[in-house]
Amino acid sequence: MKKGTIAAAALMASMIFGQTAFAQDTAAPQTQEQQADLKFSDAELEKFIEVNGKVVEIEKEGRQAMVTAIKDADLTVDRFNELAKAHRQDKLKEVAKDEAEVDAFVAAAKSLAEVQPETKKKVEEAIQEAELTVEKYDEIMTAFQKDPAVETRIKVLLSKK
Repeated sequence: MKKGTIAAAALMASMIFGQTAFAQDTAAPQTQEQQADLKFSDAELEKFIEVNGKVVEIEKEGRQAMVTAIKDADLTVDRFNELAKAHRQDKLKEVAKDEAEVDAFVAAAKSLAEVQPETKKKVEEAIQEAELTVEKYDEIMTAFQKDPAVETRIKVLLSKK
């Protein structure tokens, strides 16, 4: 699972569920941006809202499984990240304290490589169970993050629940 995906899901959860909703000004003429947000039906946005809570929970469980795998390898998350950065720069053996730490890093990385696809599969299944495609979910997520009109529509829908 990509860090960006985790961060986006966490951001989405805090933005949607952590703020009060506000109403759209329907009297104002629609801008091009507002017209673009109409490509999502209320039904699609409601499905998105419903499944996003599940996605956030699944990803939270996945992050916890990753933290557990790192700790089971006798590493801290910070140390694992330092070693991962060193590995990407082909400097793992230079940064690691000893061969045992390299082995611990490799074991943790293997565990993470198993957790990530499992989490991704669970997320995809949850999205599909909500009768959305992963592509549509991602499209709405991107629009929510970048288009104030879509963000407003989602908040208005949330306020009606």
